[in-house]
Amino acid sequence: MEDRGQYATPVNERLYPNEHLITAFDKAEAMARLLDDLGYDIFWIAEHHFQREGYECIPNLLLFYVHLAHVTKRLRFGCGFNIAPMWHP
Repeated sequence: MEDRGQYATPVNERLYPNEHLITAFDKAEAMARLLDDLGYDIFWIAEHHFQREGYECIPNLLLFYVHLAHVTKRLRFGCGFNIAPMWHP
């Protein structure tokens, strides 16, 4: 965990390439499958846009949760928040 703690690269200096950022979807799916297998009830993620520093970078949770509901059996999903200006009416 080289990018954690007091001596880590400052957040505003971290710029991960798209190839790294796209792995967030596979990692979140693997985490959801594991939580479902372990008997957890709910999986929460916060919506984030344009965050190249590697924080949560899944911009459309509702659509992603449709996919996760298809690959899990019992897990429910929650949105930490939705950024209303980023959603076109």
